[in-house]
Amino acid sequence: RPIFEQVMANAVPALPCPVDTELADGDTVPFGGGATIAAVPGHTDGSIAIHLPAHGVLFTGDLAANTPPGVILGPFNTDRARAKRSFVAVTALPATTVCFGHGDPLVDAGAWQSVAERCAAGPDAVPDPLG
Repeated sequence: RPIFEQVMANAVPALPCPVDTELADGDTVPFGGGATIAAVPGHTDGSIAIHLPAHGVLFTGDLAANTPPGVILGPFNTDRARAKRSFVAVTALPATTVCFGHGDPLVDAGAWQSVAERCAAGPDAVPDPLG
């Protein structure tokens, strides 16, 4: 927590990057058999996850991380409460392979289901490394 607070105290907001195509929650993109976009704001305002339901694959982006103790909420977020709500929503997506912005992919569907069951209790149940 002290390292997080020190880093964030001096963090300069990132400038917006150009957008090629705007995507919204529920949009489908024509790759991977139809990739569904899930809005997961909190890490940043425009964060998305990408779900490939035909293949059982989910890309969480930086919302979540796979660490040695298990899947956690990514520690750096612009809006932590919003990120926790997004984490709850994304864990409800069925997947057999989950790819994270940080950490190894999770290839154990049972482990992802465990995270989903825990998070079904709501944002306070999200595994948050900062408490």
